Amino acid sequence: MNDIERAVITVVGDDRVGILAKSATEVANVNGNIINVNQTVLDGFFTMTMIIDITKLTTSLDELRQRIETKLPGMKIHCMHENIFNAMHTI
Repeated sequence: MNDIERAVITVVGDDRVGILAKSATEVANVNGNIINVNQTVLDGFFTMTMIIDITKLTTSLDELRQRIETKLPGMKIHCMHENIFNAMHTI
C-alpha cells in the first residue's frame, strides 16, 4: 500500500540564517519531496531532521548530502535511506 521510498536527512551545527531554506532547495533540485521536518535551536545550536520522499530522486543520497554540505559549510549532514536509519535504531 505504501509505495513511497523515504530517506532521513539530519543537519547539525551552529545556528544561522537559511539552513532550512538551503536544505529544502537542494532536496527540491533533485526531485525529492519533503514529507516532514523537525528543527530546534538550543542556545545557538541548530538541529534538524527531515524525512523526504525519494521515489523520484534524480541523484544518489550521497550526492544529495554533498550538495547540501556545499550550501551549508561547517554543518554536519547525514543522509540515509529509511531502511538503514531504522536498522541503526533497532535493538
